Amino acid sequence: MAASGVEKSSKKKTEKKLAAREEAKLLAGFMGVMNNMRKQKTLCDVILMVQERKIPAHRVVLAAASHFFNLMFTTNMLESKSFEVELKDAEPDIIEQLVEFAYTARISVNSNNVQSLLDAANQYQIEPVKKMCVDFLKEQVDASNCLDFLKYPWKHAA
Repeated sequence: MAASGVEKSSKKKTEKKLAAREEAKLLAGFMGVMNNMRKQKTLCDVILMVQERKIPAHRVVLAAASHFFNLMFTTNMLESKSFEVELKDAEPDIIEQLVEFAYTARISVNSNNVQSLLDAANQYQIEPVKKMCVDFLKEQVDASNCLDFLKYPWKHAA
């Protein structure tokens, strides 16, 4: 007996979900390999100099995660040809977290780092981190602290 249209549609949806899940696993696997390569300084083609800290990375990963780095590395800016790129006025721990995010799509946003992360995500144009920070801040607002939020420069609002 032939399968009904509903059964065929359901089967196609299931197949698409499985394919999407496999694709996500494959991409996560690739990025995991890239992150391990970064940590081992394998094939890194840029060093981010943040104060005294040297943070190795791959230009293509940074450019994919950040419009700022995309422009820096794909135009005729001096940094596009430099192995070391100095990031002035940046916090090493925050930049390290943003680089890790570029490779893993994971970041820990908390009350201790949210303002610094939001500032850096805005500066380096990393929209997903910016959104996570704004969402975190929105969840924290209540009657006891709402006036403190008014003092913060909401140039970042997503």
